[in-house]
Amino acid sequence: MADGSVMRARSDPGPVRLTLDEAISRLEAGKGEGVVVDLGEGRTAVADGHRGDDGLLQRLRGHRMLVALASGAADLSQFSTSPGTVNVAPLVQEILDAAVQRD
Repeated sequence: MADGSVMRARSDPGPVRLTLDEAISRLEAGKGEGVVVDLGEGRTAVADGHRGDDGLLQRLRGHRMLVALASGAADLSQFSTSPGTVNVAPLVQEILDAAVQRD
């Protein structure tokens, strides 16, 4: 500037982006308000669904499992079941039950 003063511009860094494991830890501790999760390759996840932080936590756990399955790092030994038995999470069972009900 002509009078010798300097103006400094600061860019707003925006919300802090957490790694997948950091975000899951925070959400499990009940401290997930405003969490933005860096999923890599420019993708992020936030609690924007009707289930809020609980929905984000479930999506992140699922994403972590899919990444582990894709990389071959998942330990599936804990999921051994007897043949012909299907185990599903309670919320999934609720959805399936609602889908088969007829009015």
